[in-house]
Amino acid sequence: MPTPEQYTEFARYARGESDCLEEWARGVAADPEILALLDTLPPGKRQPNLVFAASRWNGVPAPAPYPVLRRALLADWAAIADTVRARATQTNEVGRLATLTPVLVQLQQRSARPLALLEVGASAGLCLIPDRFGYRWLTGRGAVVVPPSAPGPGPGPDALVCAVTGP
Repeated sequence: MPTPEQYTEFARYARGESDCLEEWARGVAADPEILALLDTLPPGKRQPNLVFAASRWNGVPAPAPYPVLRRALLADWAAIADTVRARATQTNEVGRLATLTPVLVQLQQRSARPLALLEVGASAGLCLIPDRFGYRWLTGRGAVVVPPSAPGPGPGPDALVCAVTGP
């Protein structure tokens, strides 16, 4: 995905959650000079959350308006880029459940009893509630949709989407 689109999408994601990150992402998406800097990074390192975290690691205060981030990126790009290259992110999100849910559904159907899940890790329990999300698997034969069995976003436009390849 082109860098400006990546930041525009992140701004939509941050809307209502973080005014600062939304403003930073919109600012970056519309700033050719900053986009040119970001495009010197490998594609997998241009992630907004990684760039913003590296900026914070290198002293950018938050919340702060976009011009504060912009000044820091221009003045301290070498240090921020080094931090970006040396670090990685782990996003603990329910999208990972798209690969597990078909198996969980099959187990549930075979046993006709409730499943109990135990999670070991730092994802704050998000993967313990697969029944709260709708899923849409895009296959070569069309979309397969599974609605949530508990109240949740549902299989509409907010459903978790997973492209399927192979058997």
